[in-house]
Amino acid sequence: MNCYLHPQRPPVGTCTSCGRPICDECKVEVQNKLVCRNCLSEGKVVARKYDPNTVFLIELVGGFFGLLGIGYIYTGRTNEGILRLVLWLIYDLISGCIISVLLAAYLVGIVCIPFQLIIQVGVPLWSATTLKNDLLQGS
Repeated sequence: MNCYLHPQRPPVGTCTSCGRPICDECKVEVQNKLVCRNCLSEGKVVARKYDPNTVFLIELVGGFFGLLGIGYIYTGRTNEGILRLVLWLIYDLISGCIISVLLAAYLVGIVCIPFQLIIQVGVPLWSATTLKNDLLQGS
């Protein structure tokens, strides 16, 4: 069976969207998958602009350094990214003040610091994972 648009040409593969055989001229590679130009032009194939693993790392590392939401801003989700960034900075400011005051009371400081470390790691990890999953699902 030859290319569905060019019957005189042998296929180099099949379209992963419609399953028809396609020749070298008809093929388009989207995210390491062969698709035909028709499926691409009809919008049946949507290419992801951002690598979910890269975005995950940007969001995670940014969150560790007080810039939670930077991964969202990077992917064009500016409103959600700025909201996360502002709320995270407010949280960091408030928690920093509280811990500073509580450190005066040694016993209370010992209790609060591990809790703060868990939050400082957990929230960026949650935010980065959420963004990566959204990108993988095509949201």
